[in-house]
Amino acid sequence: MEERIQETQARINMYGLLSRLFIEEIDEETLKKIKETPELLELFPKTKEWDKFNEKDIKSLIEEDLNVDFTTVFLLNVYPYESVFMNDEGHIDASITNPTLVFYREHGYSIDLNETRALSPDHIAVEMEFMMTVAKEELDALQKGNKEEADKLREIQKKFLEEHLANWGTIYLLAAKDMAETPFYQDVCELALEFILSDYDYLAEAIEEATV
Repeated sequence: MEERIQETQARINMYGLLSRLFIEEIDEETLKKIKETPELLELFPKTKEWDKFNEKDIKSLIEEDLNVDFTTVFLLNVYPYESVFMNDEGHIDASITNPTLVFYREHGYSIDLNETRALSPDHIAVEMEFMMTVAKEELDALQKGNKEEADKLREIQKKFLEEHLANWGTIYLLAAKDMAETPFYQDVCELALEFILSDYDYLAEAIEEATV
């Protein structure tokens, strides 16, 4: 049980970090934390070797390089919305019939888009936040010794990855990575891609083992 608690906390932390990196441009505090925390920096191998990252001050790096890349990739070219990638029309679906929003509602999750820069509930950062939220509920159930409830919440996470985040997110992240020009956002896309796929494998294996 203790190992599962630690694994779940680590998953919460990763989904939280990724959600933050995709929802808006990076801020000085977050970039400084990545730069000065060895275990975090290891997650960004290209960035670690990037000359500008090591030579420029953080403020200049953000304003002159990272913000430009973020805008080019995520705001102008490769829109981070499930509906853009999954619908033939290729437009953002902000309607109440959006399948992602329906999934949220079915599982008691509500979102106020006014608190984010997302135009629709199927933004990749919002989907990551949903995974983080359900994982937090799983952690709470585990800490209370309610394994049955924790297992149900784990099933929800696996289902959401299957039907939503891992279903379209992998295609999206490959496209965004190809568009990104800075090592940092190439690393961000690669990290997200690897984590989503590994998290799905982790959940699928854990659920299968629990049924044996």
